[in-house]
Amino acid sequence: MESYDIEEVLKNIFDCNETNWKPADKIPLLTKEIELLKIDLKSYLETCEYNVDSVLEESKILFVDSKAVVDELEKCKKEIEEHTMAEVLKSIETHDQITKELQHVNFALNIVYDVGQCGKLVKQFEEGRQAQSYTRAVEAVYDLLQYIELPAEGFKYLDIYANTKHTAQLILDKLLQDLYTEWTRLVSWNTKVSSKKSVVKITLKIEDTPFVIDVIRALDKNKNLKEKVSEFSQFLYKEVLQPIIYNDCIVFPETEELLTVTINYKQNYKPPYDQVIANFRLLFHHLSSKLKFEYDKNCSIMKLIGNEISGPFSELIMKDCFIDTIPNNIIDLQTCGKITSEIEKFQHFLFIVKFFTEDISILKYIEDIDILFSKKSSDHFLKTARDIMLKDLSVCMSIGVENISDEEESSDDYGKAAEALRILEKTIPKSLFYFPRCMISKTAQELLDLIYVIMEQAVQCSDVVCKKLYQTTRLIFELYDAVMPYHHEKYLQTIPQYVALFHNNCMYLAHNMMTFGDKWLTLMEGRDIDYPIGFVDLVQKLRELGYKHLTIHLQQQRKQILDNIRSSDLNCMVVKEVLGSNAEAAIRQCLRQLQLLKNVWIGVFPINVFTRLMATLVNMFIEELIHRVCTVEDISMEMATQLTEIYTLVVQKAPQLFQSSTDIETHVKSWIKLQELIFVLGGSLKDIDNHWKDGTGPLAVHFRTEELRNLIKALFQNTQIRANLLSKIK
Repeated sequence: MESYDIEEVLKNIFDCNETNWKPADKIPLLTKEIELLKIDLKSYLETCEYNVDSVLEESKILFVDSKAVVDELEKCKKEIEEHTMAEVLKSIETHDQITKELQHVNFALNIVYDVGQCGKLVKQFEEGRQAQSYTRAVEAVYDLLQYIELPAEGFKYLDIYANTKHTAQLILDKLLQDLYTEWTRLVSWNTKVSSKKSVVKITLKIEDTPFVIDVIRALDKNKNLKEKVSEFSQFLYKEVLQPIIYNDCIVFPETEELLTVTINYKQNYKPPYDQVIANFRLLFHHLSSKLKFEYDKNCSIMKLIGNEISGPFSELIMKDCFIDTIPNNIIDLQTCGKITSEIEKFQHFLFIVKFFTEDISILKYIEDIDILFSKKSSDHFLKTARDIMLKDLSVCMSIGVENISDEEESSDDYGKAAEALRILEKTIPKSLFYFPRCMISKTAQELLDLIYVIMEQAVQCSDVVCKKLYQTTRLIFELYDAVMPYHHEKYLQTIPQYVALFHNNCMYLAHNMMTFGDKWLTLMEGRDIDYPIGFVDLVQKLRELGYKHLTIHLQQQRKQILDNIRSSDLNCMVVKEVLGSNAEAAIRQCLRQLQLLKNVWIGVFPINVFTRLMATLVNMFIEELIHRVCTVEDISMEMATQLTEIYTLVVQKAPQLFQSSTDIETHVKSWIKLQELIFVLGGSLKDIDNHWKDGTGPLAVHFRTEELRNLIKALFQNTQIRANLLSKIK
């Protein structure tokens, strides 16, 4: 049967565009369509492959059977509701009653079982006590206390529960007291302390016997063995092991049971590593002979002691004993294998006596040997350098070159390099590469020698050590800058020779620092260096240190000279007609002061430095003398005569302050001016006019116009001759 589209049929019957249709017109069309459908359905049923009549017949039969089943189910439901449910409810009630009875029985059974278990454990305790076994007794009481901690419901309300618990606790306390007494008998110690020494006595009566093992196991069972061993271990660590590392000790096993450790207190003493190892071998051998046996599988008191303190002990002995075996020089470092071998044997010994486990090592410090060696060397060199810096500066020596030859060195190389060297020699003076003859402190040479030792050692070591020693070398010079002025402050302020030597020391060290970096790099040739090497930046710092203290001392000398002059009549010529005797005394005092400086400095400073320093002080002295006269408004004839005599004394004595009497004319700027001043003080107006020479004479060269005019006004009365001369001086 083909599919039937009812919407399409309706569209054909009813035209949407048609508005005036009537039902009477459409009904016949619909009736016709229905009849056609009936004919199609009848035709389909006749040609269908199924027997429609049979299907209908089977459906009727199924309907009848289904109805019968439904009726039977309704009957069963009614029967269950009326009879079976009553029996089920009765069974449930009976089950609840039986359950309650079972609960009562179980409650009573649990209480009876707990009572029985308590009795059983009490019996086990009695058996252990009769057998004189602490372990069995402790186990029984310990298990009893643990068992009654979780009693059955209702058991703890019985009197037997409280009595049992109280009794068990009393028994356990008594057992512990007895065990502690036995432990104290087996392991005991005491210490006698005095001002000079301490004596520690350790008594070990422990033996590998059933009774001792029983005591130890009993302590272990109630968790008190570790506490007792820990107490003994801490005593060993603090009262025995640490003192053996830090002090002079004698370990002596007096008997099989008694060991005596005598600790002698000595100032500034630390025992060598081999003595420490020897003492520890005696100590641990004695302990092991008594404590090494196993009281349980893989358990011994020696192992417990090791678990407690072997870690801190290994760190302590490495940090405060074996670290001292690290040498501070490359030669000893190359031969320290013997020490390492001894320490390795000692470590194996501690493993044999069960104090160390396999994971503990006292050779770990060897892994960082380069770092430790570099630190040890650095500390040693810094301490040595500081000790040198604290020495007396006045112990001195002569160094440097007196005369530098101008002869050219012969060379067989005629290439461009030789030509470049010749140009360099002509451009840069040879004196740049030489240190002038002078005196330095021996400590400066010692310090420089130490620096060269550091350099020679550094270039033979690994990169880690080399870098550390390079940093140490630089640190030594920074230390020099900090220590020297502070430690020698008093002498640098008061003793001229100290100042001169300190200045020379700074200059000498700075001179060597100019090329020290290049020397270091030359020795390091072929090695890959990841840091710059140089000391040039320290040169100026050292020079400034020497300049600073020399300048301070010069200022003190200058102040002393000026104070001498200003405390005399030379400072008050305005109100005096004649000078007192203190004026000449002040001049002589200043000259003596300068003479003392010459005596101290002339052999210490390089000659050119000495000349410049003395010229500076003499020039300042002369300028002050000139200033005193040139600022006075009126000078009497008597005072002028006195000034001439006093200043002539300066002219006579001052050249003697220099190595050569001609040096004063070259280096003292005011020297000729002083001589001209003396000439003016003792001369006439005509003589002054001749020396003026219309502005071309020596007076015009060395005096300012205003100075000379004021001086003439102070010395001569107001006459026409003076007026004429003053009119010329403009």
